[in-house]
Amino acid sequence: MANTSAQLDAERWIVSNFLPQNFDGLAFEGKKLKVKWGGEFAFDAVSFDGTIVGLISTSAAHTASGKSAIAKFQKLKADALYLLNVTGARRLFMVFTERTMLTHFEKEKLSGRFPPEIEFLHVTLPEEIHVRVIEAGRIASAETTPIQNRKKGS
Repeated sequence: MANTSAQLDAERWIVSNFLPQNFDGLAFEGKKLKVKWGGEFAFDAVSFDGTIVGLISTSAAHTASGKSAIAKFQKLKADALYLLNVTGARRLFMVFTERTMLTHFEKEKLSGRFPPEIEFLHVTLPEEIHVRVIEAGRIASAETTPIQNRKKGS
């Protein structure tokens, strides 16, 4: 199973460093909030008064083989549904660490295929965290990529 500690470290750095710098010193934390239909969803970044809520993506828009990361796109769109339906929030955002994913969603928004009320932010992670995130993604990809030369029946 993939080790997600690098992604979690990236999220913690974004929540404790990047977001306060970009939201006038406001503090954020990961937190479950109620959604309009009654359930709860764990959001990556919530201001302490609950009025600013966001999601964080450390994924790239392409797989290791160069194909579009369709499953990642779908997951982020599903998460955006929860973001749009969180109760009490006045400002909604998504943070992208990978420029390729940000570019993909900017194009989606421009073509009317993504909600305009969700703001996009791009963050450049510190080098040591970014390297770990990239390496973790490479390892996870290797774990889930079928072996091409496997004989039938083995």
